[in-house]
Amino acid sequence: MRIYLLTLFLFTVPVLPLSAQQKFSSYLDNYKHTISYADHKVTLHVQTDDQILRYTDLTKSYYWYSNNQIKITQGGFSGKLLNGLYSSYYDNKSLQEQGYFKMGLKTGEWKSWTEDGQLISDVTFYNGVPEGDFYKYDGHGKLLEKGRNVNGKLEGEFVKYQGDSSVSVKYKNGVVVPPKIKEKKGPGWINRFFKKKKSTNVVKPV
Repeated sequence: MRIYLLTLFLFTVPVLPLSAQQKFSSYLDNYKHTISYADHKVTLHVQTDDQILRYTDLTKSYYWYSNNQIKITQGGFSGKLLNGLYSSYYDNKSLQEQGYFKMGLKTGEWKSWTEDGQLISDVTFYNGVPEGDFYKYDGHGKLLEKGRNVNGKLEGEFVKYQGDSSVSVKYKNGVVVPPKIKEKKGPGWINRFFKKKKSTNVVKPV
């Protein structure tokens, strides 16, 4: 009898978390949507009924869902905010773009690919604003651009690659920092020589 009860316990314990997980997954499926376009398909999640955004930032663009369409408006929304994993796929089912939304705003790492799977962009967001390092590639995996965003503005060195060469520009708060122009100076010993010679020709008044 004890062996039977122990065996029954061991088999029923794993079922409880699995059942709860299935219910949670089914719950989330109620907020998952798929939109089919002519050349690609999008899967997305929207905010659940218990998630409420009490205020919006007038300077930011919010992504929301209504009537099987994704809409973008600045400073507000009038549908269900995108919230969770967002994925778009080519017709061949390979990923086109993927990232996460948090209450209508892009957050974390967002990537996009070519139809044959080559990475073409890698950008990080924080509360809907580009933040951190970003990279842009051509369709063959070769780096085209790299830089860094701070509060949505370019900061530091931005490099653009052209063939085997590259162009580097420095930014400060989104504005190009002009390169420093060095003044041409003669050799140090020449300056010292003329300075000494000039001082020896000074005539002191009597």
